[in-house]
Amino acid sequence: MNKSKITIEYDESCLVEQKRVPHKTKGGGKGYTYKSFKVNDPKAWEVITVENTISYMPGQRLTKKQVQGLCSGAGYHIEIGMPGQFRVTNSRY
Repeated sequence: MNKSKITIEYDESCLVEQKRVPHKTKGGGKGYTYKSFKVNDPKAWEVITVENTISYMPGQRLTKKQVQGLCSGAGYHIEIGMPGQFRVTNSRY
């Protein structure tokens, strides 16, 4: 049986999320600040290329548990890289 080949890239920018928080001032001031919050279950791995399977699509984001499940499975050959290793630009397809 042929193993399906999946190339995955890690993106650490998904570990934190910025949210706009209003200032707490009296008198109706409309100021905002941006605060960074840690994401509980980040989807920090992005599928770059897929061969011989329709279970995953390029551009799909995966959690740590999903990646561990893929790596432990016998039906997939997984190649994991750091940001920019397989995808040269940050633009979306």
